[in-house]
Amino acid sequence: MDKIRGKFEVILGFVTLVVSLSAFKDELALVEIELGYSTITLAKYLLYSVYGFSICLYLYTIELVVRETKIGSWKIFNYFLWIAYVLFAFILITPILLLFNIIAFKLYVNYINQNNIKAESFSKISSIITLSIQLVIAIATAITYRKERKIKTQQSIENQEIIELDNANKLFSDGYYSNSILESFKVLETHLYKKLTDKDYRIPRHKINDIIKIAIKENIITQEDIPAINDIRGMRNATAHTDIEHTKQQAEFSLEFVKELIKRNGK
Repeated sequence: MDKIRGKFEVILGFVTLVVSLSAFKDELALVEIELGYSTITLAKYLLYSVYGFSICLYLYTIELVVRETKIGSWKIFNYFLWIAYVLFAFILITPILLLFNIIAFKLYVNYINQNNIKAESFSKISSIITLSIQLVIAIATAITYRKERKIKTQQSIENQEIIELDNANKLFSDGYYSNSILESFKVLETHLYKKLTDKDYRIPRHKINDIIKIAIKENIITQEDIPAINDIRGMRNATAHTDIEHTKQQAEFSLEFVKELIKRNGK
């Protein structure tokens, strides 16, 4: 979420800058950027950048809005993010590569040769190299960011799982058995959610029924685990909505089940 919010700020900041520069659109239209294979004005470059960032903003927003809805589990929204990552990186590195392209073209014109055949050759080679480098860097950046984002997400969920398990243990040791069951169920939810997100499933965290179904499909849990999960869930609901007090044996059963499940799945 913070990463996406950061992108919003960058995009909106850039758009604000371009809007501010629009007061000088006539002057910017006079600034031509000669690339050897094409010539564009600074005004057009800024306009194209705004178009690209607007698409990024739209894709990020759509994914964010649908994330907790029924259609949010559709894998197509992973591609929305993927396209947005690549496009975002592509636009960000464009000024650097344009600068290198301009320098290369000027060196060619001034120090190498200026006949039309070779100039045409430069144009083709330069355009292919520039676009290829830009696309490779953009894709590599998107892949790296996605991996880092996934690692950080998994670490965050795992830290939460550790905290919840520690709370369940402490509550059990202190004799708060009903509260320990509540925490044990939280550990169960967090653990299953962690395993599914690691497999790139898009699923709202609070949809426990859907999480259980997919967890069975992915062999994270088995049909034999369902009675125990239902028992723990039932005790959790009773604790949350009534004044019922559960026994030490019930709390121990819940705690040991989630511990065994975590161990079975290799944490």
